[in-house]
Amino acid sequence: MKKELLINGLKIEYELQYKKVKNINLRIRADGSVYVSANKRVSQTAIENFISSKADFIQNALKRYAALSAKPRRQYFTEDEVRRVITELCETVYPYFKARGVKYPQIRFRKMVSRWGSCQPTKGILTFNTNLMYAPKECIEYVVAHEFTHFLQANHSDKFYKELEKVCSNRKMLQKQLKEIFIY
Repeated sequence: MKKELLINGLKIEYELQYKKVKNINLRIRADGSVYVSANKRVSQTAIENFISSKADFIQNALKRYAALSAKPRRQYFTEDEVRRVITELCETVYPYFKARGVKYPQIRFRKMVSRWGSCQPTKGILTFNTNLMYAPKECIEYVVAHEFTHFLQANHSDKFYKELEKVCSNRKMLQKQLKEIFIY
């Protein structure tokens, strides 16, 4: 359901959806819409207080999205090409992970709103965002290495990043570059 909240003269319109969640969740979508999910037991006052506490974050995110949409993004690959590039990069990085006992995963592609990729270690599936066509190849290589590393470390712990740096030593620079292209 659509709602509005006025905070310090700033009108925030948001979509509220009740779900079976523990926390109040806030997401700013790329189109500038604000999405909130909460448990049915959470009062409207608590939801509004939460949104009010995030007013600066919301305003900054909306400014960043507006700035991003104002500047054209460079497209490095077509959607058919990016699938090929990702598949080739998966095959290139795989020997390292094969030696660590990882079976070659099923590779999937889809448009994602808030991720560059995802890993389902128990199912042996890697899914990549086709919007990576807007990223240079070395950034895509980082995403591939990142997702493969989840087969060894399922979280984003220090161990995960130490493992990732074994196959992608410049991961911090590439991660920063991706964040400039995509705001997730």
